[in-house]
Amino acid sequence: MSKNVQLAIYNRKHAGIVSAALDLNPDEVILLHRKEHDIEGIKSVLHSRGIKCQSQMVSFDPKQIRTILKHIFFDNKDNKLVFNSSSGHRMMVLVTLEQFTSKTMDAFVVDKFTNQLHWLHPCERESVELSSKLKISEYLKLFSSQVLNKGKTSAEPQDRQALTHWLIDNIEQFGSSLAAMNHIAMRADISLQYHMDKHYKKKKYLQQILSKFANVGLLRITQNKIVFKNEESRFYANGGWLENHVFSTIYHMRQSRPAISDLAKGMEVVRAKGTVKNEIDVIAMANNRLHLIECKTRKFTNKKHANTPGSAAIYRLDTLKESLGGNSGKAMLVSYQRLSRYTEQRAMDLGIYCCSYSQLKQLKEHLYKFIDSST
Repeated sequence: MSKNVQLAIYNRKHAGIVSAALDLNPDEVILLHRKEHDIEGIKSVLHSRGIKCQSQMVSFDPKQIRTILKHIFFDNKDNKLVFNSSSGHRMMVLVTLEQFTSKTMDAFVVDKFTNQLHWLHPCERESVELSSKLKISEYLKLFSSQVLNKGKTSAEPQDRQALTHWLIDNIEQFGSSLAAMNHIAMRADISLQYHMDKHYKKKKYLQQILSKFANVGLLRITQNKIVFKNEESRFYANGGWLENHVFSTIYHMRQSRPAISDLAKGMEVVRAKGTVKNEIDVIAMANNRLHLIECKTRKFTNKKHANTPGSAAIYRLDTLKESLGGNSGKAMLVSYQRLSRYTEQRAMDLGIYCCSYSQLKQLKEHLYKFIDSST
């Protein structure tokens, strides 16, 4: 019986091989790769989706590539063999594409930014947008990373959603008082208690904010003492509420954006066989691209150097979007406080989307732009 087979050349920074395979659903993928490449992740993902994957080691030698292709063509003479030219070393791709077109065999490429499949041969075939089927854990496997803790995947309760909307609706008034709230949560002792001094009583809106947090069961107020319900509540008060707000907003956006195929908050990830954990505030798969979002409630300085908290957040996001997301990874910084012009410029230079301060009132619109953008 004839089989549908895709041939592809592995690249550790491109997800086009798997996204095309999940959409076109071939019986088998033949993977050409260099000796130094770790292909266990991509093979694992394909196998878990019921797609057989066989691999063949190759070098940069065009003669050797042509010889290997000759054998592949012979072994698949009764099959429908298609070349996925989305990834791989340029010379290897060109040699392989030459061999396929000379034999009038089909070839296509997946645009890493638009998630569209374009036919190179025959070129008269219509381009198609791939369905979004990749899950976060699968995508991370492609880039030699793994999930240690999947975090939370369900939306927060309605009363907490109302609380975070209230904080953002009053963002211009609450800046200083919310910073004090963060400080209280951060400095709470081992028993999750904090004794307020006279300085905090002068904060105009602090008591109002504390009362709102108490009303949803996150803390208790007894005279000058703040007692958090548990460690999760203390974290929530120390900026975790913004993560929840961003996560819940995207969670509800999925109704109008089916391309958002997976979403998590507080996911812990480790690279390859390393031991350094990276916790991602909010992480999403949309259009088969990884979207990373860092949420900050602390005030950034206006100093113009890389060691400021704002710059550190930008550089961390830039590193993560490349190491975890490959060439098509995207990143966004969401800040309750204003960002300096320097931080915004560094983010723009590195292709990181920013949404801060009063812009949070239009957070949903900014998230639509972030997810829908092809850059």
